[in-house]
Amino acid sequence: MFLTQTKFFKAFICPVLFLSCLIILHESYRATAIVLLPALIVSYVHFLRTARTKLMRLIFVAFLVAAFLPVDVSLENYPGPPRFVPLVMGLPTAEAVAHERRGEVMLGGCIVRGNEPRWVLVW
Repeated sequence: MFLTQTKFFKAFICPVLFLSCLIILHESYRATAIVLLPALIVSYVHFLRTARTKLMRLIFVAFLVAAFLPVDVSLENYPGPPRFVPLVMGLPTAEAVAHERRGEVMLGGCIVRGNEPRWVLVW
C-alpha cells in the first residue's frame, strides 16, 4: 500500500501541508501564490475522491515557487503601460517618493521581512 492511500496521509499530512502553505503565504505575501491556493484546495478534494496525487503535487510545487519568486504582480494602478518596476522597501526618502510619483518604482512600506519581491509588475 502506498503512503498516499493511507488514512493517516489523507487526514493528517495533507492538512498539515495546507496549513504550512498558509503560513508561507502569510510570511511572504505574493499575489501569484494567492491565485494558486484555491487551485491547491480543489486538487486536494480531487485527491480525496480519486487518490491521485499528481495534480496536487504539481500545484503544490507551483505554489512554493510562486511564493518565493523575486517577481510579483501588483493590483495597484500605476501610470503608463504594464511593466516591471523595482520594489523599494523601508522608510522612503524624498527621492524615492518622487520616483514613485513618476511610476518608476513601487514603495513597499516600512516593515522589511526579508522575503519581499525585487520586481513588481504594475499596470
